[in-house]
Amino acid sequence: MANINFTGIKCPVCGVPFQEDDDIVVCPQCGAPYHRDCYTKEGQCIFTDLHQSGKEWTPPAPPKPPEASAEIKDQECPVCGSLNAHSALFCNCCGAPLAKQPGQRPEGFPPPYSAYGAPQRGAYGPGPAPRSPYSHPFIFDPMGGVSPGETLDAGVSYGDASKLVKSNTVYYMPVFRYIKETGKNKFNFCAFLFSGAWLLYRKQYRSGIIVTGLMFLIYLAYLATSVFVATPVLLELMEQAGMDIAQGFAPTNEQMLVITQLISEEPGIYLKICMPMLCLLVLLAVMIFVGMRGNKMYLHHCVRMVRAVKSANLADYPNMTLDAKGGVNNSIAVCMFVCYFLLINVVPLLL
Repeated sequence: MANINFTGIKCPVCGVPFQEDDDIVVCPQCGAPYHRDCYTKEGQCIFTDLHQSGKEWTPPAPPKPPEASAEIKDQECPVCGSLNAHSALFCNCCGAPLAKQPGQRPEGFPPPYSAYGAPQRGAYGPGPAPRSPYSHPFIFDPMGGVSPGETLDAGVSYGDASKLVKSNTVYYMPVFRYIKETGKNKFNFCAFLFSGAWLLYRKQYRSGIIVTGLMFLIYLAYLATSVFVATPVLLELMEQAGMDIAQGFAPTNEQMLVITQLISEEPGIYLKICMPMLCLLVLLAVMIFVGMRGNKMYLHHCVRMVRAVKSANLADYPNMTLDAKGGVNNSIAVCMFVCYFLLINVVPLLL
């Protein structure tokens, strides 16, 4: 097999393009290139069909550049001033009908103006900024201004990540670019408010199970310390201060002084009273952590999943596609809402 420069060609195992200084291993039978680590991981060449047929591996053909249109753009739009192809009947930019003769404006159309209402110099000089029925001042960009072809990570583009995110890409794509360019993070309020449920909703199942389980245990500790530790201590203090518990918690100044004196004599009592609050503070700390790290965790999850999908053999794993692995899990969101309702309203009644 002739010497081939493998730079830019994707490794058939991990899907990451080869670089000039990569350690590349070539199959002695068909000539397919691999990263040395990828070849060691597989243990053999994956192109067994080429070996059986006696054929050699050939590099994929480079993508053909789009054919440039040879048609001259000499028609100026009378509305927005854009140049259009000679045979065009409507403007490619604003959709207005094009005049048949240069300098002629269709009846009922105002002078040229920009998409944002600012006067624009065209064939008729500066004009006012009226609104045309063909104008579209509000354009929705699902990528949030990020080009799908930009590289997010090695072998992963923003377009690949958007296919995995699917829902609310207008928020996550600019955030991913901000994290990549600055190395900093952005606070995610949904991740802060819902924490484990948000992780599961975004199909980050491992992290979601860990955070959800941790928060569940902390909440159970809060209920247990409230019922079995703090409440009995408070009732005992109220009895020692001579309060009538049946009439509710309405201590006099003298009773409050007695309670304060009892707590000062034994500081451990104050700690027992504050144990439920400490549990809630730990729970809040977990929520803040997920809110601060949520976007970066989701970015790393998307990069890992895109690489796994690209390196998977669809014949062996038909469900390993971006459509199957991406998006959100709505059933998890409903299930977590029901569990939260039961946890808040039913579990306290059992203790």
